[in-house]
Amino acid sequence: MKFILLILTFVLIPFTALAGDKIKGTNFHVGDTQSWETGEGTGYWIWHGKGIEHPTEGPLETNPIECHGAGFWDKEGSWGEGICIIGAGDDTHISHWKYDKGQEVGQSKYVSGTGKFEGIKGEVTIRFIELPAGRSMQEWEGEVSLAK
Repeated sequence: MKFILLILTFVLIPFTALAGDKIKGTNFHVGDTQSWETGEGTGYWIWHGKGIEHPTEGPLETNPIECHGAGFWDKEGSWGEGICIIGAGDDTHISHWKYDKGQEVGQSKYVSGTGKFEGIKGEVTIRFIELPAGRSMQEWEGEVSLAK
């Protein structure tokens, strides 16, 4: 019986440590994309955008956001990854985002934070939506844990 309790303790501790607040929101960007053809029906792209992150659920607040990324495309879709710097002054956090080949939904993970975001952890799923005139938006949802 002690052995079973010991196993349950080691199995459940990581899950309770990862539990955070549910978050949801939208990012709005004005950006610039450059691309180069690398072959017949293939290419490379880079993107840079600035805008606003607007949470609609959870403990995060509306903040400025700046994102950078790069990737490739072919006849089966595009894929790439990059970072976003969210916040201002001494209170910022950085997330790493990634879209796999041909997928409409990507993943983003908080990797570091300063000030009130120091110790931030969490992950969200993101959906990129291209809009006219160099604008875009991302809808996202997931979990975040902030240091208390």
